[in-house]
Amino acid sequence: MIFNCEDKIKGKGFYLERAAKRLGIELKDDGYVLNIEPYNFKKGAIWTGIWEIDLLLDRPEMTEENWAQADTIFTAVSIIPERFKKFNTTLLFQAADLELHKREPNYQYDVVFSGSITNPCYQERERVYNLIKEKFTFKDYGKDKSIEDYVKCCNTARVQFIRSMKTLLGDGELAQRFFEALAIGPTLTNYVPDLELTGLEEGVDYMSYKNDKEMLEKLEYLLNNPIMCLTPPTYDDRLKTILKHAKL
Repeated sequence: MIFNCEDKIKGKGFYLERAAKRLGIELKDDGYVLNIEPYNFKKGAIWTGIWEIDLLLDRPEMTEENWAQADTIFTAVSIIPERFKKFNTTLLFQAADLELHKREPNYQYDVVFSGSITNPCYQERERVYNLIKEKFTFKDYGKDKSIEDYVKCCNTARVQFIRSMKTLLGDGELAQRFFEALAIGPTLTNYVPDLELTGLEEGVDYMSYKNDKEMLEKLEYLLNNPIMCLTPPTYDDRLKTILKHAKL
C-alpha cells in the first residue's frame, strides 16, 4: 500500500508511514492506494481508498468523481456535505503519534495556542480565546511550528484547550489537534456529537463544554483537578483499521 498525500511533513500520510514502520509493515506500490487529504487523486490497481479530513470546509477539490472511484471512503468527521451523502462512508477519526505527541510538562501558562485563528471559520475560536484571556494566563505562539516545537509549546500549558472550526456545515469537529492534546495533558474541547463515538469517556479522558459559562467553569476545574487520557487513539490503531478494510 502507498499513501498518496501532498502534505509530507505533518499530514496523515506522514503519521501512517511512521505507524507502518512501528508495526513492521513494508509500504510499496502493490496496487493498493490510500488517498489522504490533501491529495492529487490516484487510483490503485487492486484497491483504492480515500481519507477525507476537513469535510466541514467542503473543499472544491473534493469531487464526486474521485469518491465514485474509491472502494472505501473514510471520513474524519460524521458530518458529510449534501452532495456526498449518496456515498457509503466509514468514520475514521484522526489520532496521535505517541512518540511525537507526549507529555513533557513545562508549565508557564493556563492555556496556550499555536495555529490558525484569522480564517472566517475560526471566528468562534478567536472569540472564546479572548474570553479566556480575561480570566486565565494565556500565550499565543503563532502558527507553522514544527511538530517538535508545537509539542513544546503545548507542554507549557496546564490545560490543553481546543476550539475547532465553525462553518455553515457544522459547529465544530474532532480535529487532529484534539487527539494530540489528549496525549499531552488535561483536555477541554468544545462539544460535538462525534465525541460520543470515540470510545473515550467524558470526565475521565477529557472534558467538553457547550457554552461560555461551562467553558470557563470546566477550565477552572481542570486547572485544579487535572485528568489525563491514559490510552489516546493512535495512528497505529488507524492503520490497522485501514488495512482491514483493504483486506491486507
